[in-house]
Amino acid sequence: MDLELSGKSVIITGGANGIGLACADAFAREGARVAIFDRNAEALARAEEQLRALGGDVLARQVDVADGAQVDAAHAQVIETFGGIDVGFNNAGISIGFHRVEDTTEEDWDRIVAVNLKGIFLCVRAQVRHMVPRNRGSIINTSSNVAFVGAPGAAPYVATKHGIVGITRSVALELASTNVRINSIAPGAVRTSIGQSGGEERKVNADPFPDAIIRKGLPIGRFGEPREIADAVLWLASPRSNLVLGETLVVDGGFISQ
Repeated sequence: MDLELSGKSVIITGGANGIGLACADAFAREGARVAIFDRNAEALARAEEQLRALGGDVLARQVDVADGAQVDAAHAQVIETFGGIDVGFNNAGISIGFHRVEDTTEEDWDRIVAVNLKGIFLCVRAQVRHMVPRNRGSIINTSSNVAFVGAPGAAPYVATKHGIVGITRSVALELASTNVRINSIAPGAVRTSIGQSGGEERKVNADPFPDAIIRKGLPIGRFGEPREIADAVLWLASPRSNLVLGETLVVDGGFISQ
């Protein structure tokens, strides 16, 4: 199936690793021009080299998505370089591992909300400001299957993922009369640093709720692969999903169906 993504301009935040890099690779293979944003300069350089090896048109920029000035400047650079933005995949996120709520610090709360929730808002805002006057575009946000269930020991992370669904639904209604669409994906356990271990930035601590249902295995008996999430993202980015607006597509191997 032709997804009609060749020549499209795509922004991917958190694009240097995991799901973001898998999506960048998939978009590049479809012939899209790809801009990857990430805080990690070393990982960003490696990702850029990998994507250029595919012969892709790539722009890599170090960006902290929690900083509005950086977000706006990076989007402006993509518009100048690629001539516009057709797809925004707002994927950057962090986890701090598992902590009881009484042991969660204000600093931890503020940082995870700044990246996971404020960062989504800032990127969506920049993309909508550009796309609506052009009367076209697709925005995809990365939420999580924990947007629909509880996860003891991860209150800040879960709160942000619930919030992303709320942003997506609300902005979708604002965009309903335009030709700009916004949706979310909700991965489950995926073979990435966050999906497997609670995040590279996690504190060194024992999981206080190791027997929680959310920690158990998937019905399909394995972790998801980043490329499997990329398949869903590309579909949401493409004209093949034109009637989909304000939805959150759960891609979790059946976990929340239990």
